[in-house]
Amino acid sequence: MILKLRITTLIIVHILILLHVYYFGSDVVGSIDFQEFFHSFLKEGIINAGVILVFLAFLTTLFFGRFFCGWACHFGAIQEFSYYILKKLKINTITINSRLVTLLPFLILLNYYVIPNTIHLITNPPVQGITLSLNQPEIWEFLPGFFIGLLTFIIDGFVIVYFLGKKGFCRFLCPWGAFLKFPNSLAFFKVRKTGDCTHCHVCTDQCPVGIDVSYEINHYNKVTNTNCTSCLNCTTGCPSNALTYKFENPLKEKFNVKNYFFNPDMFKHPNILDNFKSIRLNDIKFLIITILISISIDQLYGIGHFLAYGIGIISTYFLMFSLKKSSKTIQYFCTSIIILLSLTHATIKYSIANGERLYNKLYTEEHLTLKSEEYMRNKSIKNLERANKLYMIDNGKRHIMLATLYYDSGLKHKAIENAMIAKEINPNYKNVKELLEILSK
Repeated sequence: MILKLRITTLIIVHILILLHVYYFGSDVVGSIDFQEFFHSFLKEGIINAGVILVFLAFLTTLFFGRFFCGWACHFGAIQEFSYYILKKLKINTITINSRLVTLLPFLILLNYYVIPNTIHLITNPPVQGITLSLNQPEIWEFLPGFFIGLLTFIIDGFVIVYFLGKKGFCRFLCPWGAFLKFPNSLAFFKVRKTGDCTHCHVCTDQCPVGIDVSYEINHYNKVTNTNCTSCLNCTTGCPSNALTYKFENPLKEKFNVKNYFFNPDMFKHPNILDNFKSIRLNDIKFLIITILISISIDQLYGIGHFLAYGIGIISTYFLMFSLKKSSKTIQYFCTSIIILLSLTHATIKYSIANGERLYNKLYTEEHLTLKSEEYMRNKSIKNLERANKLYMIDNGKRHIMLATLYYDSGLKHKAIENAMIAKEINPNYKNVKELLEILSK
């Protein structure tokens, strides 16, 4: 009954999302996204629908645990659906046991959302203070295009579940789950042991986020893992009715910090041993390679953080573990391809960033010597040209910068060439028209 109710709730959530996006629009309610708390509230002091969602999710988590993740998150639903389909297709997946389920989501949360927006808040405090704007930003503000969106759902849904097991994205990458871990540890309602356990491990087997429920309820008398999403699969599936989703007075609650950390005896029971695979001995190496691959492609080709890290963690797992079953030739070939692609994209990102940095410095800083100007101009041209050669997607902004740099270098034909390319990319761009008028004189 509870499982059907949860599935119904998740279906209703998706229907509401579709109605919001395609029918109601942004007239009354704009983007409802977790990252609004960081981009709008923390950065600009704006309270919108996304910010209200975060406050509600945080408060409900304090009482009911990560109820939002298990009952209302559309991406969590995609993860569970992916696992269900793979199981129906008789494609077996093994759930990965790693410290990265704690480390990586927090690193993503801090690096992309907390730190940069907090720095912006400190250096540029909101002029108007806290304001209310429910219809801002527009719905599509943080949503990718159709192709990238579809690729995100495939990679962070089916593919990541295939490689990393149950709710691979939610466990290993989701920054919003990391954000809710703290209130979840203090939640009043938890899954608690209220009967005699037969150690059948059905509860662990049915947990969609890969928690060793049986171990925790028998050693701590409750589920302490902060990845618990209060889905209640374990309580309804327990054949001996030994588990209950139960309130406990926080003043009487027994807290032990050790209970919230991994114990080496977890996932060792014969009934579940084949369902989990530990990579803890390789965690540091796994983390470093994942971050390097992810950063190299993040924000290129319209790829967002979630897709970039999904590709990064899957590629790393493929390199470190899946390829072990292949011949040395295939291992070297696949490793070389991934390294080459990562280095190429890292070079593209560096070239764009350095070229734009030097360009901005050249045209904003005063009292530069002629030698310094010439050096920065040549280095900026070199970086931007390298980016254009390696990057498969042309960009009008880079060609406008190159046209300006070449014009100031006295190479008018190169300036016109880049200005015309920029015009082809965006014929209505005001800067292109102004630049072509200057070059035609």
